[in-house]
This record gives sequence, C-alpha cells and structure tokens, in this order.
Amino acid sequence: MAQFKRIAVVGAGLIGGSILLAAARKGLAGSLTCWSRSENSRATLRTFGVAEVFADAAECVRGADLVIVTTPVDTAEETFLAISPGLSPGAIVTDAGSVKVAIQLAARRLPAANPFVGAHPMAGGEKAGAAHAAATLFEGRVCFVTPTGSEDPKAVEAVRGFWQALGSVLHETDAAKHDEIVAAISHVPHAAASALMLAVMDQPGFRRFAVGAGLRDTTRIAAGEENLWVGIMLANARHTAAGLRDLERRTAELRTAVEANDAETLRRLLAEARVARQNLDRAE
Repeated sequence: MAQFKRIAVVGAGLIGGSILLAAARKGLAGSLTCWSRSENSRATLRTFGVAEVFADAAECVRGADLVIVTTPVDTAEETFLAISPGLSPGAIVTDAGSVKVAIQLAARRLPAANPFVGAHPMAGGEKAGAAHAAATLFEGRVCFVTPTGSEDPKAVEAVRGFWQALGSVLHETDAAKHDEIVAAISHVPHAAASALMLAVMDQPGFRRFAVGAGLRDTTRIAAGEENLWVGIMLANARHTAAGLRDLERRTAELRTAVEANDAETLRRLLAEARVARQNLDRAE
C-alpha cells in the first residue's frame, strides 16, 4: 500500500526528477505531481510518464499530503510563499536543500497548519537538470534529517520513512550542525576544486590536449552549475569561508616546503593527505 495519497515535487531538476522516478518505481504514492519553472524541464518531466506536470506551483501541491521542495537554496522563501495558497491543511513539507539553517528560517513563511521537516540527501552530481535524473540516485546515500524538535512527531516519522523508502541511509542532526558538516565535506571541496581549476588555467604551461585523469578527477565538481553554488556558498558563508582559510593555510605549508626544498616537511604533508584520502574508502 502506498505511504502517501499524493506526493508533489516542487522544483524538479536532477534531485526532484530522481525523487519522482524513485517514488514511482517504489509505489510510494497514489499519484505524483511536479512543478518546474523551466518549460524545457517540464517537457523532460512529461517524458518520464510518472507524474502530472504543472506550470503553477500552488496548483502542483493542491491535494498533496507530502510536498518535497527541491528548488535552489536561495529561492526557498520564494518557493514556500508560492506553494502556500495550494497546501492542504496538515500536508507535510520537506526539502532537499544542502543548507538547513537558512531554509528552516525560510520555512516560517509556510502556513502554521503545514509542518516542515528539513532534509538533505547527499546525492547528485555535476550534471544538473531532470535529463540526468535516475531512480537509483538515493540508494545507499546518506540523507540528513534536521527536525527542530517542535514538529508533530508523526510528520518527522513520515519524512524519515519517505527517505528510507528511497534507499537513503538516515542521519539525524540539528540544522546548525548539518551546515557545519556539509561545509567540510561538500561546500569547501567545491570551492577548492573551482580554485584549483582557475589556478591551473593560469599556469603558462597549461595545455588542454594533454590533460589526464588526475586533473579531471580533482576538478570534476568544479563543472557544477554556478548559480546553484553561489546560493549554497553564500547561505553557508561562515563555514565555507572558514574552510577556505584552512585551505589557504595548508596550501601555504606545501608552497613553503617546495620553495625551501624541505623534503621532510613535504613528505610529511603528502603522507598525511594520502592516509586521510585512503581512509575515505575504508568502512566505518
């Protein structure tokens, strides 16, 4: 039996499109709806054949008992205001945004009758848009759930159950701690990959035809859509800036060792990085 009568996905790009495909595959709702600002995206969503596609956000959520907002972080408040007229009393609203403090604040614009429970699946990639959606995107991926403690427990349990049904591994924490964690593991790495790509391009010896896997691997995420990442980094500016300061410090350590021909310090730093990177691939 379906968990929900009707699920609405508001902002169906890569994440939203993948939610639709996964929810349809697993039979989580009696019906699915979706909205996207882009007509091109709406056309792509229609080809999925799993959801009714709307050009109006309020109409998209009408009658839904679960609404998942997947619009960019910096448009969250605008989206909450747009869907509010169509929300049924008691309908649960969740999201998939990669910053939680800012979105929790924006969620205050929702009607009091609609509980909001923040969530963030650690899934996605540098290729944006519904055209790259996949039903398996969330399987085995961590999904943060960030309740404030003031929500109806049934709403929190419903959101937990939804993400678990998509195959996610849940990790529950508060919004502030979430933002600190994802700055370290996502926002700072993205900024660092972008800085590395810019620095490499500035080198007089840079030749695109000769680029190998090393540069491609270390800069892959720099190919992410910049408008999305501007919103994310600015919404989590304090933690992202702190991480970039640490990056500058570590980069200066390496530079100083190279300039001083200090093989011992250079070896220590490279070994520290090697061990840390190898540990990423080890089971917890």
